[in-house]
Amino acid sequence: MTRFAGRDFEDPIIIASGVVPDVPAYMKRVCKRYRPSAITTKSLTLSPLQPHPPPTFIKLDQGCYLNAIGLGNPGPSFLSGLEVDCPLIVSVAGRESQEIVQLVKEAGSKGVLLELNLSSPNRAGYGQSIASMTYEVVKDAVSVSRVPILVKLGPWDNVVELAGKAISAGASGLTLINTMRGMAVDIESGRPILSYVTGGVSGRCIHSVAVRVIYEVYREYGVEIVGTGGVYTWRDVIEMMMVGAKMVGLGTVLVERGLEAINEIREGLKNYLASKGLKEEEIVGYAVKR
Repeated sequence: MTRFAGRDFEDPIIIASGVVPDVPAYMKRVCKRYRPSAITTKSLTLSPLQPHPPPTFIKLDQGCYLNAIGLGNPGPSFLSGLEVDCPLIVSVAGRESQEIVQLVKEAGSKGVLLELNLSSPNRAGYGQSIASMTYEVVKDAVSVSRVPILVKLGPWDNVVELAGKAISAGASGLTLINTMRGMAVDIESGRPILSYVTGGVSGRCIHSVAVRVIYEVYREYGVEIVGTGGVYTWRDVIEMMMVGAKMVGLGTVLVERGLEAINEIREGLKNYLASKGLKEEEIVGYAVKR
C-alpha cells in the first residue's frame, strides 16, 4: 500500500496524463485488466479543445517522441457519469486563475487527486504560458478544492523556485516533469514536421533530466512527488524513487510497449524490494539522504 497526499493507493505505479484515450469504456477496461494504482486523465479545459492539425506525434529515436497534440480534450463534462474501477487523478489546464477555479469546482471532486497542468508547452495561453502565476493559481485552486492538489511543472531553470511557490500556496504534492519543448525539421522540404512547429519531447531521452529535477526539488523541500519522464523499466522506477518520487507515472512506455508494461514494471519493483528486504518508503529519497 502506498500513502500519497493523504490517499491510499495499491502501489506506486500510475498512468500519467495524456496516455489513456478519453473513452469511458476503454478506461474501464484498462482499470480492470491492468490494475494501475490510478489513471491520470488528459488535461481538461473549461471548454473542449480540438487537437492541433496533424502531424502531431512523431518518433525521434528509439524510445523518444515529439508531440504537439495541444491539450485536445472533451472538457469536464466527460467526467459526468464516468465509472471506472481504479482511482482517477483529474488533470486540468486553464488560461488564467479564474478558469482553473471553475474547473476545480466542476471536475475536481471526480478524482481522488487533482493535478494542475501548469507546464504543457503545446498550446499558447495554457500550461507553460501561465507558470509565472503559479502561486496565485494554486492558492485560488486550493481554496475551492475538495481533494488534494498536485502541480505539474516542467524541466525549466526555475523549476525549484516554482515548486516552492506551489507548495507555499498549498499544493499537497508535485508531478515532475512534463515534456521538454523541442522541434524537428524535414530536411527535404526544409519545413517543421509538426503542424504546431514545436512540440514536447518525451520518452527515454528526458529520463535523466527528470531524475535531476526530482532530486533538486526533493532535496530542497522534501515534498511528495509523482515522478514522470522516460520511465521504461522497473529500474527507472527505483531510480526516481531514490531521488524523491513517492509515486511514478508511466507514459511513453505504454505507447511504445503497450499496457502490459504496467505489470512487468510492477513485478520488477516488487521483486527488487523483496530481494533487498526493503519497503517502498525506505527507498524514497535514499540517494538524497546519503
